[in-house]
Amino acid sequence: MPKKKKRKLNFFRAFLLLVLTLAFIGFGIGTGFVFGIIKNLPDLDSDSLNAELTTFIHDKDGKQVASLHGVENRIPVKLEQVPEELKQAFIATEDRNFYRHPGINPIAFVRAAIANFKAGKIVQGGSTITMQLAENAFFAEKPERSYRRKIQEAIMAIQLERKYTKDEILEAYLNYIYFGHGAYGVQAAAQTYFGKDVEDLTLGECAIIAGVTNNPALYSPYRNLEAAKQRRSVVLDNMVEAGFISRERAEEAKNEPIKLAQPKQKTSRKYPYFIDAVVMEAEKLLKEKGMHPADLYRSGLHIYTTLDTSIQEAMEKVYEDDSNFPRSPDNVPVQSAMVVLDPQSGEVRGIIGGREHTVERGFNRAIQGGRQPGSAIKPIAVYAPALEKGYTAATVIDDVPVTYRQSDGKTYSPKNYDNQYRGLITMREAVRWSVNIPAVKLLDTIGVETGYNFAKEVGLPLNPSDKGLSLALGGLTKGVSPLDMAAAYGTFANKGIWIQPHTITKITDHEGNTLFEVKPEQKAVMSEQNAYIMTNILETVVNSGTGTRARMNGWPVAGKTGTTQLPDRPEFRGIRGERDAWFVGYTPELVGVVWLGYDKTTTKHYLRGVYGGSYAAPIWRKVMIEAHKQYTPRNFEKPEGITWVTVDAKSGKLPSSLTPSQFRIREIFTTDTVPKEVSDVWVRKEVCALSGKLPTESCPVVSKVFLKRPIPYHGSVRPNDAYLEAPREKCNIHQGKGSTVIVKICTDPRHNGIPVLANVPIEGQEGGCPSEYVAEKEFTLEEAPKTYCNLPDHQLGEATSGNNSDSSASAPPEPSLTGEAYVSPDNSSAFVTLRWRIPQYNGSVYYTIEKWSNSNFARQNAATTSRNTWTDHNVRVGNTYYYRVTAIDRNTQRKAQSNTIRVIIRKTP
Repeated sequence: MPKKKKRKLNFFRAFLLLVLTLAFIGFGIGTGFVFGIIKNLPDLDSDSLNAELTTFIHDKDGKQVASLHGVENRIPVKLEQVPEELKQAFIATEDRNFYRHPGINPIAFVRAAIANFKAGKIVQGGSTITMQLAENAFFAEKPERSYRRKIQEAIMAIQLERKYTKDEILEAYLNYIYFGHGAYGVQAAAQTYFGKDVEDLTLGECAIIAGVTNNPALYSPYRNLEAAKQRRSVVLDNMVEAGFISRERAEEAKNEPIKLAQPKQKTSRKYPYFIDAVVMEAEKLLKEKGMHPADLYRSGLHIYTTLDTSIQEAMEKVYEDDSNFPRSPDNVPVQSAMVVLDPQSGEVRGIIGGREHTVERGFNRAIQGGRQPGSAIKPIAVYAPALEKGYTAATVIDDVPVTYRQSDGKTYSPKNYDNQYRGLITMREAVRWSVNIPAVKLLDTIGVETGYNFAKEVGLPLNPSDKGLSLALGGLTKGVSPLDMAAAYGTFANKGIWIQPHTITKITDHEGNTLFEVKPEQKAVMSEQNAYIMTNILETVVNSGTGTRARMNGWPVAGKTGTTQLPDRPEFRGIRGERDAWFVGYTPELVGVVWLGYDKTTTKHYLRGVYGGSYAAPIWRKVMIEAHKQYTPRNFEKPEGITWVTVDAKSGKLPSSLTPSQFRIREIFTTDTVPKEVSDVWVRKEVCALSGKLPTESCPVVSKVFLKRPIPYHGSVRPNDAYLEAPREKCNIHQGKGSTVIVKICTDPRHNGIPVLANVPIEGQEGGCPSEYVAEKEFTLEEAPKTYCNLPDHQLGEATSGNNSDSSASAPPEPSLTGEAYVSPDNSSAFVTLRWRIPQYNGSVYYTIEKWSNSNFARQNAATTSRNTWTDHNVRVGNTYYYRVTAIDRNTQRKAQSNTIRVIIRKTP
């Protein structure tokens, strides 16, 4: 920086000016104190302006993994290259009297001194542009907020004014100050934010750059666009007040669209997303301690982090393999982010903020992205708080359609993802299969406020507008990040204690003196016993539910999938797809969260058949297998006060004498929540032995056990367990006098038109009435024939060849089952048609159809019919289903099962 001709006023006269100013504002100081300040002042002729120290970042074991160099992103420019409007923006905002004061502004100094005296500490600086330059140039190595430091900065500012012209000081200032994202000086700031040289900035861009330096962490348009716009308006208003621009030009600039630079090249820094997170956290720590964010790049700090390089490298290896991710219809990739942390300490071990890292301090989806969590929020906002209120893993909720009327008069009818309704199911089963309706019902029962407060306690950034039943399904205003979810689930893994997640353990200066030692906030939000029960339930999800693709050999894994649907907007109507896919899982050692989706969901860019269990869970598994190689497998630690009890799966109570064996299950409880009541949901009733319906006076009667729902459901959609309920209709076979029956008769002319029962062979028999003479005919019960055909050539005999299976009378033969899937051209709907046949059988037969799938191996009685065909409309494209038909003789109740078939619902190409 060139010197100007020295004025005759010597240094002591300049210092006298400062002393008089200080006296004016009430800071009387002794002679010894004054010369102590002078003695410790830096030499103006030293190389302080260029003496910047490198900051080093270390992993959890103390090994250096990165460095931060402030000067690497400083591009000096001459004052002539800087737009006049940019200079005016700084002067109007930072120091309006810059060209009129001698380095300090006595009026501003007085105002700041009074405010500081009232506050009892430094709350205002009163700094001029010259003082700010002095602070950054000479005192950056040992930052301090004190009256002593302010006096020193003022003295150095006066000396700078004696040594250099105003334009030279302004040029140094504009080249020196820090703008965030590693950018020093206005040229680096212009390139970082707008991808252009400083001389090409518009008025609006000048205002943003002038505004961001006050607090880069807050006003960076990359991090907080709205705050940057507001700060731009403040700067423009300051320029109007200073007379630099007109009000019209200011308003035009306020409406100027912000066009931020797009990343162009990949960074060469190792572990870039983790380092970005460290820098962001370090800036906050420095700000809290009154230090400047620029100190990260020039003060020679040592930042000790929680990074586990082996875990981070395993994550990066998985994310570099495109085969782990779904394909996109064009060059815009499906994005993803992941976080791994230690639940016992809250220390983050690894971070991936996107599929590729293109710019330092760019968008980090792992810690900044706000996405809808879908069903992954259910354990946090519904089931864990329900356990805390005394509900149990055996608590039963009726999964049947429900509609709620909201405060605004609108109705809310939650739906299950597969459009099935499972009826009475336990909390464990509701979590296992991620069923929506039970989650909403339980949140309504415990209270939305209860679920909301619990989610806030474990760190989710909810808004008051999130207080609604849709909270149970992840319907949030702003969403959550993978880091938020990792810390929340870490509560279950850490015995009910939530710990603030963090990437830094301590920061020291270049001499090794500790500046900060991070002590994260932690709090107990649920009992150790309920945390263990929640973990046990979530283990079921991974062992046999929606998260089976996350299973790890030798390790217990607890987890939850989450998938969100496309926005409810007109442009998405008729499109089947997903918006977000999550898997949150943990072991006794680590918590990991994986998210997939597009940064911006459009009708072209959305997830197609991508669910939390299909892509997110396998990515989680691949990373965690590598991450756990340094640990010895162990189980989740069971606390005292846990027990297992046999209960009724349809009531959650102790089994009664009527509880069928298949509904007696073992379930986990705290010793305080073991049920004491006996199940009352089963009743014994008499029904018609043939029709299975309520008996009439003419019916043969049998006694059976039926399910009685605690709250009767009479909707048109029947839940899967409706077949367990008692019949509501009377028998239509034995209706007394006048009732009818259909039988097979022989029409051979030799009977002279007299109806007789036909001899129909069953398996193991041959002969009988020829098929051309066998017909079905309806008779009243009184008129129906009672005798069989007696023609000699129509009699039955034992088969001389063929199947040698048991041919005992009244046992129906085994049905032969086939099935076929039908899928619509747009894959929006599908159904399965089953057909079966049996050899001719003389008895009266009806059929039951069993169904199960890869995602639900619990066999369900899907239907009962007298026909030999049935269509299943309750199927989903991409799933595999299994079916089996049982033939049942109405008179003897003897049964015969068909072959089991598998039907795959494949997508239409």
